[in-house]
Amino acid sequence: MTASASASASVPRFAVVGRVNKGKSSILATLVEEASNERIRISSVPGETTRCQSIPLVLGGETLIEFLDTPGFNKARPALDWMIKRAAKRPDAAKIETVKEFVAEHRGKREFVDECLLLEPVIDGAGILYVVDASKPFRPDFTAEMEILRWTGRPRMALINLITEGSDFRAEWRQHLGEYFNLTREFNAHQARFAERIRLLTSLAEIDEARHPNIAKTIQILGREWGQRRGKAADVILQLLETCLSHRASKTIPRDESGREPDKELISRELQDAYTRRIKDIEAAHHRQMVALYRHQDYEAVDDEGFARLATDLFAEETWQAFGLNKNQLAVAGAVAGAASGAAVDLATGGHTVGLGTIVGMIAGAAGAILKGKDLADLKMNIPGTGPLGSQVNAGGVVVKAGPPKNPNFPWVLLDRALFHFEQIITRTHGRRDAFVVDFAKMAREGQRIGRSSQLRAEERRVLQKWFLALSEGKPQPETGPAYDIIARALEEIENGAAS
Repeated sequence: MTASASASASVPRFAVVGRVNKGKSSILATLVEEASNERIRISSVPGETTRCQSIPLVLGGETLIEFLDTPGFNKARPALDWMIKRAAKRPDAAKIETVKEFVAEHRGKREFVDECLLLEPVIDGAGILYVVDASKPFRPDFTAEMEILRWTGRPRMALINLITEGSDFRAEWRQHLGEYFNLTREFNAHQARFAERIRLLTSLAEIDEARHPNIAKTIQILGREWGQRRGKAADVILQLLETCLSHRASKTIPRDESGREPDKELISRELQDAYTRRIKDIEAAHHRQMVALYRHQDYEAVDDEGFARLATDLFAEETWQAFGLNKNQLAVAGAVAGAASGAAVDLATGGHTVGLGTIVGMIAGAAGAILKGKDLADLKMNIPGTGPLGSQVNAGGVVVKAGPPKNPNFPWVLLDRALFHFEQIITRTHGRRDAFVVDFAKMAREGQRIGRSSQLRAEERRVLQKWFLALSEGKPQPETGPAYDIIARALEEIENGAAS
């Protein structure tokens, strides 16, 4: 008995079969979310898969489906000729016995190594996923391998994979595949989102009725786990915003007995540098959490530069052109903040201002938001001699604090970058092995405005603006609530392919 045959009988098993370099390994990597090239080798070099390898889909320590990455057909026509001669006097129903005889006679020999390796798990009971590249035309010699697979009598589905753009022979392939397979489906291993993976698994259940309940269970578990991931992703973004908006850079200015004024310009520059470095580190750390959540284990190893670029670009002008609210939306958000300040005035005067404070605050907030929108990353600086807020005297001198940036668009830019990064992660399939680089500045230079916060509902922006204001004022906020619900809904829309 082979190793794959010793797997639990309740676990559906499918052999992924086809010629070399038709995308078998890429499809497997996408289905089981395996980004490591050590685990699933993906290469343009022909014949990278030289053995039959078990690739299980595992969640919570439980194997839900076992896929078998097989070498491609190498000598299908001579193999079929051998089988035809042996099966001449047998009925069609007994053709599987001929396939078994073929493997038994040639196992361990050099003539049909690949054919024996890929047919063994099928003989042991695995279903078949036959992968073709529809960017290349159908040729008659493909019929030999398809006929061999039909002789096995196992449930089988053909997957049409369009590897390169430009040439499209899908209609031609469909015409021929329909003669040999129970179902034919299309699947792009480099672009398939979660919903497309689920549709493929659903099709597997259709061709293998005996395993239908097990595959249905797998689909249910995957859907529940994906929803849980979305919730964790929303938490990561909330924590990013909360940490960044609550952060202050601080510096202690020693007492100067001579009475000389401190160099405020130098202090301001040092605090600015310390603040921006820390915010970049915070953002990069949260982005790494998101990457780990969606199992792109190779991201850091392949693309350290990408993380550096993400962090560096946060305070670049191009980034602020691509993300955040537009001028009118920013004015409304500023009015919300101003109204909150004005309401505090009304409350402090016992209501004698009759709401005037709120009205004036709204007008001032809206105007200030538009004007400060030009300030980019300049910080709110509180230095002795400019006001008491943000500074305190201790035995060592005066503690000066600075942050967050004056620009009211800052939290919206942070949110947009996090949402955009989330989108890049969930739309990047694990079957890709190219470098993962997200270059926001390049997009901005090309005139792309890619922020999603401007597409939120007006009421949602008002809720978030109040939340941002509370965080920037150092008021603790609950871990769950309206802000969480808004961000979770935005993530779900991104998952479902809502355009930005």
